[in-house]
Amino acid sequence: MVAESKDIRLEKIGQGRSGEVFREFANGKQLAVKVFSGADDLTDTVNYILTGAPNSYGWNNHAVESAHYRRKILSLLLRYWFGSKVKIAQSYGTAWNESMQAYELQTGFINGRAVKLHQPFSGKTDWELRDLVRKVMNPLQKLLEKSGFEGLVWQAGKGNPIALNNFLLDEKGSWVWIDAESGVPALFPLNPLSLIFFYFPKSIKFRRPLFDDVDIGKLKNYVTIEKEGLEDVLGSNNYTLLLSDIEKLRWHQKEWKSLSRVKKSICYQLKKGIIDQEKADYYLTHQFYWVLKELVRFAKRAFIKVFYKLPVKVIRFIIGIKYREILKNSFCFLFNAEYRKNSVDDLLKQRIADWEKRGQLRKVSADYLRKQADEELTSPYLADFIILIGLKPLMNVVELFVLPALFAAGLISESVLLTGVAFGGIIYRTIYTLGRMIYEHIALPREHRYPRWIALFVGMIPTFGNLAYPTQMVYTASIKSRELGEFLMYDIAARIGAKIPIWGGKDTRTEHFFNHMPDIIIRNRKALQLRKINRTRKKQGRSGVINSRTS
Repeated sequence: MVAESKDIRLEKIGQGRSGEVFREFANGKQLAVKVFSGADDLTDTVNYILTGAPNSYGWNNHAVESAHYRRKILSLLLRYWFGSKVKIAQSYGTAWNESMQAYELQTGFINGRAVKLHQPFSGKTDWELRDLVRKVMNPLQKLLEKSGFEGLVWQAGKGNPIALNNFLLDEKGSWVWIDAESGVPALFPLNPLSLIFFYFPKSIKFRRPLFDDVDIGKLKNYVTIEKEGLEDVLGSNNYTLLLSDIEKLRWHQKEWKSLSRVKKSICYQLKKGIIDQEKADYYLTHQFYWVLKELVRFAKRAFIKVFYKLPVKVIRFIIGIKYREILKNSFCFLFNAEYRKNSVDDLLKQRIADWEKRGQLRKVSADYLRKQADEELTSPYLADFIILIGLKPLMNVVELFVLPALFAAGLISESVLLTGVAFGGIIYRTIYTLGRMIYEHIALPREHRYPRWIALFVGMIPTFGNLAYPTQMVYTASIKSRELGEFLMYDIAARIGAKIPIWGGKDTRTEHFFNHMPDIIIRNRKALQLRKINRTRKKQGRSGVINSRTS
């Protein structure tokens, strides 16, 4: 039964593709309240095209009630499958949020955290990602499919890297599934094999794009077969409750999924107050006119966005670029040592603080890195690193505006334009590093030169070229603060993963995948160092034997 929400908010704690999550206190309980208000225009458009209306959880009471009963059923099944290792955030009920004009799901607040990223001090937490993926998400996907929860394998991570942040590790060491409601239909996996061999066939089976669908017949058959085991673990009363909740889910899901595309569209606009009941009744009996009206509305909206809003947005972006400030900062990076030193300090401290704020670095580790940063402010590699970072905005302006303008004026060829845009980052990093190497070779004595060969070659790698000087720091024996160089490598790689569109973001498998990539370099460096130590020991051992024989 949908109740009126008291709308008591403490703080916003998250946002996904299906809505926003708030923390609130109600009746002595701390709740996490998920309001299905919709996230962005793109998500709503995708849902509208594929299903006939934006996300059903926000406007259809049967959809949000289905989410409630799915969680109730899964809370019991997860206990049967995993014991205390895996739980789901318990649903306490649903409500209509008047202020946000959307339905909400009230669940238990989980005092937990996402999987830790990899960094120089993460040895004690490196097990988390492997444990969650291999011992929780992968077996959970198989159990969900086996028991009929075929649509929920998307939220459990099958071909969906952003599903990793649907799970938190709580204070008791249990994994808690906090988000089991999709934002879009399960038709956009990163792994194309999942799309071809799972999501497409399942969509054909259900005769609609797969969206949190449950095969009720399959679920009933599963709990009947597993009755003895379920009663042993859960008790007979909970088994009876399970059967009752399955029946309630069956009814609500049928009412939700039986709506046609046109009816969904009309009911959505009626619930949101866009049309009144009289118009809704008219269009329900004259659906052709509704389709025609929506096509006209969609075409008009697309025309305005493409030919007015988008150009205006691009023009404002171009005008808003602070060209003078970019040139001034770039000049200071190159020629003002004090400015460069302060910039190095600011950048390092900010990146360390960001990791600490996310809970990815303990205070003692963050303080250690800050101390290393203070000691290494005069490091030429850090100076080189910050110069390349500082020049990046200037190079973006050159790639996006200067080169196209020169091409339009007929001053450069198409091949030069394409080369500059595609490889601009590689070109400016290579020119800078070669310039530094040539300068030091000509102007400085040998003892004051710094090797940059590793930075030169890493800088030629697309995207990962920003790792050039942190990598050089890690590989250069004279640099004592190796942890700082490693941290910068993990940080830059993680930021690349977080910026990947659609499948990237913080706390996703995409971010973790990129975050682990510097291990290839760092482990190779440690292996080389170990071999060097062993060779030195062998030489010392042979020398000691010769000396003893001589004596």
